[in-house]
Amino acid sequence: MSRRRFLKQAAIVLGASISTSVTAAVLKGASNKVTSNMSKLSSQQLSALTLLSERIIPKTDTPGAIDAGVPDFINIIVSQWYNDEERLAFFSGLKAMDSFCIKQCNCPLVQASPVQLDSVLTEFEMQAVKHEKALHETTTHEKTSPEQTSKPIFTTLRELVVVGFFTSKVGATQALVHNHMAGKFVGDYPLSKVGKAWAPFY
Repeated sequence: MSRRRFLKQAAIVLGASISTSVTAAVLKGASNKVTSNMSKLSSQQLSALTLLSERIIPKTDTPGAIDAGVPDFINIIVSQWYNDEERLAFFSGLKAMDSFCIKQCNCPLVQASPVQLDSVLTEFEMQAVKHEKALHETTTHEKTSPEQTSKPIFTTLRELVVVGFFTSKVGATQALVHNHMAGKFVGDYPLSKVGKAWAPFY
């Protein structure tokens, strides 16, 4: 399976199209290696993203988001592949999550416990669901504002974490089953017989 096909399937699973910036970065094989002079994220923003990423894909018997280098992947996408509008929306959404955490938990994201981080993510997930529902209820004859059509921060963050994780070597070879010479396609093969889904590459 190619990276292009993986992205199409990921979009189905996520219930939203993958942004063109992320798609371009993945298809071009964007590296997870980022130097400090390339980064547009502050150390506090990167720390918050590291904690949030690990709550979305935590380490269990398989590697988590941190093991897969997801925070560096997000840093590369936001710093080098997002346009100014996407970057501004991302930073604004991350700031909103931090403000919500301070208001509800009396601490910023970087000092929040796993339970508190989960409560923040849950709140913003519910907001994303409401946003998507309202967008779908808007008829094609009604004009939508840029705020309506832009993705909520939870949707954006989940997209970055999932794509970053499953396109990493760690995610593709340890969380999925890697088969360099895949045989015939069996669409209804029982997952219980292999334990994991197949890795699309690596």
